[in-house]
Amino acid sequence: MRTTLRNWNTIKWIFEKDGALRDIYVQNSTISDWEKVVNLLNSEYKVLYGNSEENFTNQIDLDYVKKMFADETGELEIKFVRIDLNGISILCHFFLEEQIEFDINPTEIKTEMDFNKIMVFMKSISSELEKQITLCGENQPEFPLIKIDTKNRIEKVLTKKEAESLWKKSNQNFNGFTKLKSKIIMKYFPKILKKKIMESANSEYKSTPKEKNVW
Repeated sequence: MRTTLRNWNTIKWIFEKDGALRDIYVQNSTISDWEKVVNLLNSEYKVLYGNSEENFTNQIDLDYVKKMFADETGELEIKFVRIDLNGISILCHFFLEEQIEFDINPTEIKTEMDFNKIMVFMKSISSELEKQITLCGENQPEFPLIKIDTKNRIEKVLTKKEAESLWKKSNQNFNGFTKLKSKIIMKYFPKILKKKIMESANSEYKSTPKEKNVW
């Protein structure tokens, strides 16, 4: 699958190390979308499915995934899948039926070649589902930094300047936004992984429909 040639120097800011992950989302998803994604991952990618090194398998159990979505007791063992993109790990979590979610560690995206692996992966998901897929700061699905929609021929990667402009136009708190690069990164990607896990364990974790995205 071909990837558009880009200037890595205008992209690498998205993956700068800051202690937070980057999330990839398919919003407004359905169980049919999940079925297609699971089948795609099982057939086209190297995966490890389970919740520990002792019980990982190389195929995702779709029936069990559906059970996790239907479980209201909170007692069902939670499992996830690790996808190997030739040295880059992508995790897929089965949090919500209405939102397909992956995450990556930005420290693994060091070159344009690494970036292209992520883009090809996102395109494969978008093409399979005929839906939009986005890459965002951690837990910020409403603010895409990368947007791909193969059906509608959309492939957009924000520059830092474009992201800053959009952020200002949105109703986000951006005090001191342009002062220091480190502050910019922290505004986009707050260190909230532990907080998100705790919140999902103690309260309802809701999806964000794509209609709420800033662009």
